[in-house]
Amino acid sequence: MKFKQFTVASCFSSFMLPHILFVEEKEARKKAAMSCCLAWNISLFPEAEQDDHIERIWKMVEADNQDARPPGLEQGFKQDLRMLVEQKLELFPWTHTNIPKADLIGAGFHDVLRIATGTGTTEEIEILPWPNPTGLPLIIEHLRGIQSDTAAQVGLLEQASRAPGGFTDIEATQMTTAYCVQRADLVGYQRILTVWRDTQPAPSVKRVIGHWLGVLAEIEADTKAVLNSLVSCR
Repeated sequence: MKFKQFTVASCFSSFMLPHILFVEEKEARKKAAMSCCLAWNISLFPEAEQDDHIERIWKMVEADNQDARPPGLEQGFKQDLRMLVEQKLELFPWTHTNIPKADLIGAGFHDVLRIATGTGTTEEIEILPWPNPTGLPLIIEHLRGIQSDTAAQVGLLEQASRAPGGFTDIEATQMTTAYCVQRADLVGYQRILTVWRDTQPAPSVKRVIGHWLGVLAEIEADTKAVLNSLVSCR
């Protein structure tokens, strides 16, 4: 079995994307990317230390902004970071490489995510923060493909788990990363389809999008089943 190899940068991009989709202000998107980067790195520490790091980051934010703060800003900031930490641990529990810096740079119609990883490499990934509804047929075609492929993998991996040695540790790691990325991508697709459904006037289009939102839940369940099988084989 051959699977696309995903870098830490591409994993982070999939994790971050839902949090900047349809965000109009460029500065707001940049702040969201920075928060995702902070949360990613905080998640690498033991759970007992994570709140201390969130507190330390808030103190730095507080020191950099001497203006009067709106009520609830501190609580909201910390809650958002905790939510992002939990999401990273849920989606990428086996990815332990830190990300020293993640910059979101405006580049016309697209943004460019420039990511420096703890391995010393830097990658640039093009981001489309405002997907156009005309792309719905392409998304449906893609989702139909991963729905079929993931459902087939559930059965194949159940068989493989009963026959140890069916694939190497390297292959298992590549497959695990690929399906972790797929789970993160599903969060992005859910955000896109939900916004499109809520903004489309035609009831027939709303019904189609509603159907595929249901398909996302099926793919998510199968993806988690695949990951569970992979973990049991390792």
